[in-house]
Amino acid sequence: MAKRSQQPDPAPAKDGQAERAALSAAFDMAAHQKRAAKAWQDKAHYQKLYDDAYEFAIPYRRPASRDGKGNDRVDRLFDNTAIVSTFRFAGQLQQDLFPPGQPFFVLKPGPISKLALAANKRDAAKLARELAAMSEVIQAFFQTGEFDNAVNEMCVDLAAGTAALMVLEGDSARPVRFVCLPSDEVAIEMGGYGETVGIFWKTKMSRRSIKAAFPRGKFPDEFIRKDNSDPDEEIEIQQDFIYDPAARRWKFLAHLAESKEPIATATHRTQRVAVPRYYRVPGEAYGRGPILLALPTIKTLNKAMELMLKSAAYQMLGIWAYRPGTGFNPDTADRRPGAFWAMTSTGGPLGADVQRLDMSSGKLDVAQLVTAELRLQVQTALHDDRLPEQGATPRSAAEIMARMKRIASNYMGAFGRLVNEIIPVIVKAVIEIAYRKKLIARQIDIDTLLIKIDVLSPIAAALRAEAMTKIVEFMQLVIAIKGQPQALDMLVKTDEALALIGSEIGVPPQLLLTAEERKALQDKMAAAAAELAAAQAQMAQPGAGQGATQPAAA
Repeated sequence: MAKRSQQPDPAPAKDGQAERAALSAAFDMAAHQKRAAKAWQDKAHYQKLYDDAYEFAIPYRRPASRDGKGNDRVDRLFDNTAIVSTFRFAGQLQQDLFPPGQPFFVLKPGPISKLALAANKRDAAKLARELAAMSEVIQAFFQTGEFDNAVNEMCVDLAAGTAALMVLEGDSARPVRFVCLPSDEVAIEMGGYGETVGIFWKTKMSRRSIKAAFPRGKFPDEFIRKDNSDPDEEIEIQQDFIYDPAARRWKFLAHLAESKEPIATATHRTQRVAVPRYYRVPGEAYGRGPILLALPTIKTLNKAMELMLKSAAYQMLGIWAYRPGTGFNPDTADRRPGAFWAMTSTGGPLGADVQRLDMSSGKLDVAQLVTAELRLQVQTALHDDRLPEQGATPRSAAEIMARMKRIASNYMGAFGRLVNEIIPVIVKAVIEIAYRKKLIARQIDIDTLLIKIDVLSPIAAALRAEAMTKIVEFMQLVIAIKGQPQALDMLVKTDEALALIGSEIGVPPQLLLTAEERKALQDKMAAAAAELAAAQAQMAQPGAGQGATQPAAA
């Protein structure tokens, strides 16, 4: 993964003076470094859990700044079930939340907007259409391969529990950039309500890259001196985001270990790094994902495979005894497949010069049964609901459906948190960047009351569709009891109900008629019906048509 830096955004035209004043204010670097050190100290309590999760399930997501470049990361792994299932989990999670090539959100009027429009006798559908049109512009920034790749890496990290997706301002060719930060390089600080109020990113970059990322940065004299002699040496740089509740802004600063003042600073209206957590224990800032839940089974499966492979090696290669004329010392015996043990006797009388020792057999089948059950437990914990391989004993349809329903129910437990901690954060950040680069006319404030974000992911659509089934079932019940479909209009506002159902299941607002359009259409149909009735009445009058031209008599 290519490392990038968060560059300061230019201040917007409307509040540029306030932004510049905030940037020029005195900054207490010592207090900030103390705060950052506390965040990293808190993360150390969870590091062992994450180390095991990444070692046994996601070995290739550890950053090179931690484990070095080109290191062998799977020398202790003997079973890849957890690795394969983790990537299947990440792919399914991405498909359920951010399906590639499809919009995953739409801006809609909030409840207060709807009430205000209704009080002024205005239709909220018009505002919904305007917001839907703006949503299409914003969604275009997410229809890139870079976003899909960053989301997939984020979903892999979420399997362990915590991920970090950063939104960057790019150039004219790519206005918005997306980068998934390695979990090992990010520490977070939690607020009083469990929200993220501090994000601390620590990574290694070359001095050349740091200067390119911050061309107007204020660098220490030591940095400049070493940059002239060795610009390609990689050093540690910290880039932090702190939320200021008084100003309701996010402050960004980049600094080095030897910095007495920040290299660069900036302020943002929105949070630039989404830090989703899969499950969260009360009082803990970091998440716990399916890998941590299945970690005991993953370790047991890995050890069982290791012992099974060793047993197979002993049975295939054996251990050989030979008579060198000396005694046998079990403390110095080489316990490896194919080893030779020096013994005074290999049999009677004294035995052959070289004799293979019989190893215990018949235990491989038991080990295979144990590992098969352990693999199923790991796959279930990681929501890997794939069907049996070709040639395997097929499972019944009822069992497959029951497994899928159970896995979906377990998955729903984290859906609300993931949606809340990812989609609003990245959408607001993209809106701010697009406004700063003058790609949209105005910046939309999303507060769920005036303007809200509706998630269009497959899971959210399924949940809304399930909620809408109550309306459909009631309408069907009315028809069944009354005995005729016409009775439905006497009890239910059919047009409003169908419009609500279409809106909730994700039908584009421009395809639904507004109240004015429905009234105009009804008036047009009524006028056409009146004209038809008048024509039919005129044709039914006596003598109608007698004045028509007749052929002349011969």
